[in-house]
Amino acid sequence: MANASALLELGDRYWALGLPAAAKSALVRALAASEEATPALRLTDLALAQGDAAGARKYAGEAAKRAPGPMTKILLGRAQLASGEIAAARMSLGAALDSPKLAPWDRARAHLELSRAATSQSDPAGAAAQAAAGFEAALTAALAGVATDSLTLLEELATAVVAHGRAADLSASIEVAKDGAGRRMCAAALLSARHAAGDMAVTDAAIEAELAALEAAQPSAAIRLRRLERKTRKLATAERDAVLGELDGLIHASAAEPLPPVDRARLWFLYGAICADDLATRNRAEEAYRKGLAFQPGHTAAACRLALLMFDRGDQAGALAEIERALRIDASHGLAWRNAARMLDAQSPSLGVIVGRLLDAANPGAGSAAGGVAPRLVTATAEVVRQDVIAGVYAHGHRVKNLLGIIGARTRSARKLAAEGDVHDRLKDLEQDVTALYEEWAQYLRSMQAPTPTVELVTLAPLLHEVVVAAQARTQTVPIALETMAGLPDVRGDRMLLREALLNVISNAAEACAASSGQVHVRVRAVMSPGASTAPLVELVVADTGPGIPRAHLGRLFVPGFTTKETGSGVGLAIAERVVSAHHGRITVDSEEGRGTSITITLPTDKSGLAALPLWTVAERGAP
Repeated sequence: MANASALLELGDRYWALGLPAAAKSALVRALAASEEATPALRLTDLALAQGDAAGARKYAGEAAKRAPGPMTKILLGRAQLASGEIAAARMSLGAALDSPKLAPWDRARAHLELSRAATSQSDPAGAAAQAAAGFEAALTAALAGVATDSLTLLEELATAVVAHGRAADLSASIEVAKDGAGRRMCAAALLSARHAAGDMAVTDAAIEAELAALEAAQPSAAIRLRRLERKTRKLATAERDAVLGELDGLIHASAAEPLPPVDRARLWFLYGAICADDLATRNRAEEAYRKGLAFQPGHTAAACRLALLMFDRGDQAGALAEIERALRIDASHGLAWRNAARMLDAQSPSLGVIVGRLLDAANPGAGSAAGGVAPRLVTATAEVVRQDVIAGVYAHGHRVKNLLGIIGARTRSARKLAAEGDVHDRLKDLEQDVTALYEEWAQYLRSMQAPTPTVELVTLAPLLHEVVVAAQARTQTVPIALETMAGLPDVRGDRMLLREALLNVISNAAEACAASSGQVHVRVRAVMSPGASTAPLVELVVADTGPGIPRAHLGRLFVPGFTTKETGSGVGLAIAERVVSAHHGRITVDSEEGRGTSITITLPTDKSGLAALPLWTVAERGAP
């Protein structure tokens, strides 16, 4: 028994430190070493917190066997509800409510779970009645003695009461209750729920007044946390460091206080949310979200926020793992799927693997069933959406270009009519600015157009030599080396379009090296086609030793207007990508910060390969 007690204490300590795997290991050993129900109760709570419905059902059943009673009946009902056993859950919870030994807070919990069961069975009247009964039981318990470790339960009940339209009834019950910390705790919870639901009659000042009075009467980390949460809702930049200092103090102070795991998670999530708003503290945000998720692994929104932070700094593997976690918890969570969409790069050779992992996380086995179809559908859908957006922007952008042309023409006419002097000079400056803007906007629009190649035989070696000379003239300080293969096959395509695309790519690489004294190496060779075609492909690699590109930017390199350079227009690579696509080729990017960037262009050499897919027509892309 002593050994079981030690293991139980060890499990509790591991859980308090946010180490759920170690806690489970210790508690499982405690369960095997003891006949008591306590280890099974702890394991059920741990499984519910981690979203492990099967584990919760297993250990709750064991707890009910070892210690039959209302408390274990409630826990069993919660586990059954998590497993989708609604009828069984209602029976377990109903049996607990029939027990005269049921404590007031446990009675409140049983009513809340019954309200959730009624909601899942589309019984709004039953859900409302159970939620109201639960809040009444919680009010009774709070008036008998404040238990701040039950504050989360009270907030859940308040949210259910407001959602089911019973807020007015419970507000009346609070009004007639005797004044004290318990009444204020219930009032603060109900006011907060009403405010969150958009009740304009409730003000922040009213909620803060109740929380301040409650903290004065019953100081605790749980109440302080809620006051800080409300304070950060409208946090001014000047107050940010002070609030972070308060949260640091609360984290250290609460270490010695029996704070429920869900509140510890909330504390770390709040800390992480504030840190994430500033680049200087963003690394602390990741750590905070990880610590919070250790206490509440089933928090989908927190997993999604952590995934975004990791993705933004280029940790795609870590971000994918967190998105998988979020989808396993809740496959219907919209933010999880939006984060998943950010992970998908149609040009990535690992697209199929990533799509399979995401589908398996949401629905085990779906990734294997989808096979190679899902990645193709994702790629096609993304391209259709992109073309629709580009077509809309192009249509409106063309009107803007025409207006700029009219403004430039009228400014030019006004300048010619104005006498020499200050007005004439200002009109001249304006004319130059408008002309420059017109030309930049025209180039931006051109990057959106899908070019229609005039197919001819193009000999690549002399074309590349011509392009390298032109690029070298633009950036004379950066050496550009060209390596060509003897007997290189001709490419069937539009020489003028290919020249422009290659010049954009090579010039972009040279410009990236200018500040770091780097160099560019251009290599072209023939490679075998991976498909059934016996005709070779031409592979062109443009590698530079510049600063490299952050991983978070790689997926946006070919978006018109996106640039990482202070003076760039963001259209060069966009034009190159569309030209290569029009030739049914492929362009990919591999980059690492501090080591440089490599862009690979692959083009078909056989006429049948070029004509295998329909080219865009002028009508499809929207004629100017």
